[in-house]
Amino acid sequence: MIPRRPVMLVLAVATTLLLAAPGVGRADTSIGLHGGFSSGPDQFIIGPHLNLSPVAENLYIVPSGEVGFGDDITTLAFNGDLQYRFETSSEVRPYAGGGVALVWFDPDGPFDSETNLGVHILGGIFFGRLNGQPMFVDVKAGLTDEVPDWKFQFGINF
Repeated sequence: MIPRRPVMLVLAVATTLLLAAPGVGRADTSIGLHGGFSSGPDQFIIGPHLNLSPVAENLYIVPSGEVGFGDDITTLAFNGDLQYRFETSSEVRPYAGGGVALVWFDPDGPFDSETNLGVHILGGIFFGRLNGQPMFVDVKAGLTDEVPDWKFQFGINF
């Protein structure tokens, strides 16, 4: 059974991101969904993200939230990623960066939960930006024990 608290928090993050996206008012800001798998714990993960306008040339802040299911544990993560997107002449744009994650773990129920702050590095490919439906694939590697060892994700922006 999935505890209601993490699901409600993910819905709150998704609602906040949806409301924030129109307020930013820039054409290169979008909201999207991502999903994939993590290792350590081994989970299926899904959640919303906000692809903000660049804060400097080729530099983007991408906040996101996600819930993870599996490995007899429920996790809820709030990520703040910083991405440097390399300039290319094609529709495919590789990126690299890092971020921090606030991760809530629920191994045995709401009274045994814990919250940790961790750090990760990331790399991926951003593509489809010219056809109006940008997508990405990326991998994140946890640098601290407080975050999953690896995350493999696919996402789409609307």
